[in-house]
Amino acid sequence: MRTPVQSRSEVSADRMLEATLALLAEGGLPAVTVAAVASAAGTSNGSLYHRFGGRTGLLLAAQERALTAIETATAAAFARADAEPDDDRAVALLARAALDIFVEHRGAMRAFLVEAPGTPDFAAIEARSVRSSHLLARTVTGWLRRRFATTAADAEAAYRILFALGASQALFADDQVSPGPLTHEHFADAVARAVRAVVAGS
Repeated sequence: MRTPVQSRSEVSADRMLEATLALLAEGGLPAVTVAAVASAAGTSNGSLYHRFGGRTGLLLAAQERALTAIETATAAAFARADAEPDDDRAVALLARAALDIFVEHRGAMRAFLVEAPGTPDFAAIEARSVRSSHLLARTVTGWLRRRFATTAADAEAAYRILFALGASQALFADDQVSPGPLTHEHFADAVARAVRAVVAGS
């Protein structure tokens, strides 16, 4: 008899988290209020407080969802790269995936990396962001060292290139960066060439 109630509760929580992430994408942290999320999710303020304990719990749960999605997408990208026998194509797959992932999660990344400092829950938000970044760093650098027998320093430099360029995609719209036209595909290919050059030591 309890399963349908639990299922409804989970569906309601999912709606609240999706509403939170949508509001972050549209208006950043200031857009995320208990009332705004409850309204967007079609639920009540009381339900949100019951499920998440308030705005801080909601934001931490939304961050967890976003970062878990990024980590899952990263693992899938590496699985595809591992299956690609050609080294250049494998790196190109990873570069495109990295840029795509950052763009897809632009709203959450901007909110949690740029807007969160100074908020009451920043310490917990920062700790989870750092944990995710370090996981991604170990994944990328480990793969580069295994695949290309590159040095630890070059693997780390390549990861930082990917992270910096991916983060810039999350933080800035394309026309904020440069007035010159550049397709997403061409940029991803250029990033792949840069990473390949670093791990090759050239």
